[in-house]
Amino acid sequence: MTDPEQFRRQQESALESGQVFQDAEGRRTADPAAGEANAGSEADRNAEHLARGEVGPGVPED
Repeated sequence: MTDPEQFRRQQESALESGQVFQDAEGRRTADPAAGEANAGSEADRNAEHLARGEVGPGVPED
């Protein structure tokens, strides 16, 4: 059985080696096309928020 620390190291190793892709929302996939689609949809959502003048946490509003 895998202990939690070993599991975490395996997950980090997969991310670093490019075997697994993770977006900012934590979605993970081993499929490069799905990883690209997730990143693209996230970028589109971010652009919509910015167009409405919404900012994220830690970003000072003017």
